[in-house]
Order: sequence, then structure tokens, then C-alpha cells
Amino acid sequence: MTRPVLAALLLLCTAGPVLAQAGETPPAPTQQDPEAVYQELARALNKAISDWRQEAIKAVKAARESGAADVPAIAMRPPTKEFIDRALALASDHAGTDAAVPFLAFVLKNANDEHAAVKQALKTLWADHSASAAIGKALAHVIGAGFQHDAQQEVEALLDAVIEDNADVDVKAQALITRGNLHLQIAENDQQRAAAATDIRKAASMTKNEEVLQQAKDALFEIEHLQVGCTAPDIVAKDTDGVDFKLSDYRGKVILLDFWGFW
Repeated sequence: MTRPVLAALLLLCTAGPVLAQAGETPPAPTQQDPEAVYQELARALNKAISDWRQEAIKAVKAARESGAADVPAIAMRPPTKEFIDRALALASDHAGTDAAVPFLAFVLKNANDEHAAVKQALKTLWADHSASAAIGKALAHVIGAGFQHDAQQEVEALLDAVIEDNADVDVKAQALITRGNLHLQIAENDQQRAAAATDIRKAASMTKNEEVLQQAKDALFEIEHLQVGCTAPDIVAKDTDGVDFKLSDYRGKVILLDFWGFW
């Protein structure tokens, strides 16, 4: 059999299946698991921050070794914008579903100078997710985001909506505790502190979730024992000579407590 004839036969044998496949409807592309996408995004951000730190350390070390008088200028904030933008885009891909909540929480947790992104995330959580049990994943980050990004108004609106709309008792309790803590931080008088305590006590009365109950107990302890005018909780420790002492040993004297550490 000549080569041209053999080639023609092979072409005929293979053309049938190819033509049949071409006429079929291609399968829909599978969407990657949102949790896997989130973990990938978190790992990428952690790597970027680690690289940023290492570059800063190298720059300082090199400057010292060269005898330079000044430390080189180093970006004071890690490179987060790319990842915040990606998180918002991913939240948009899952708009209106619980899968969007972790990406919005990611924005609240990790944003640095991306103030508009934080406000957008808070508004989206309020508009689309206040009645969802999944929003509990974001509540832990709203107070910090509110203060850092001048978004207290958006935080208040979100917490009010969750308390009003959410049917999940534990999420509602968590929102009450969060609102109480927020009000406690900005309280200027006893009436405002009492309102904060009311939220937290209400939360403690409605949930049996141990973690949420502990949050309520910690917040109430701060209200009842750590406000200006309260008796300071006793502290038992050792002095620089290893001798035990208690804060109450110095009752009636002016005491300066200097809390510090390495983080």
C-alpha cells in the first residue's frame, strides 16, 4: 500500500469521531471550590507579606553592613491592594450567596489603605447577607475595620441589620456582643456604657454556644471591672528579685502599671 493511500485511510478513520465531537455541546466548565479559592488567596497574601518582610530585613541589613548612616526607606504597610481587589472580585463572582461572605470578611481583616474597599464590603454584607448565618464569619472583623477605615457608620448599619433580620440565635447574639463592644469603646458616659452592657447581657441570655457565651463574659468583665472608677482586679506576680507580690498590697498608694511585651 502506498503512503498516500495509507494517509488517506488514516484520515478517514479519524475524521468521524472528530466531526462527531465537534457537533456535541461542550461540557460546562467546572467552577473551582470557593473554599479552595479562598485558601489559595490567603496563602498568596501570606507569601507576599513574608516576602515584603524579608526584603525589608535584607535592606536594613545591607545598609548596616555598608556603614550607611540612614536606614533605607521601606514601605510601612504590606502590599495588600492586589489581594483586596481580588477578594472583592471573587465576592462579586458569588454575589448574593454564602460563598461571598468569606471573601468580604477577608477584605475587612486584611485591608490596609483600601478604605473604599472596606466600606464596599461592609455595605455588601449589610445589603446581601444580614439574614444569613454565614455572616458570623465576618463579625469578628467589623469593629477593627470600622475604626481603621473610618467606617463606624457602615458597621453600625450592618450590626443593626443582623440583630433585626437574622434568625440564627448564635449569630444574633454575636452581633449584639459586637455592637456592645463597639459602643463600649466609644462610650463617653455611664448611660452609654449601660446601653452597651444591655446588649451584651441580652446576648448572654439567648445563646447556649460556649464560645459566644465566653465572649459575653469577657465583655461584661471589662464593663464591670475595667472601667474608670472600678476597683482594679488583683494581680499576683513576682518582682525582679523573684519575690511574690500582689497589686492589693499597694492599695491606697499611687501606682503606675506599665504593660509591655514583644509581639
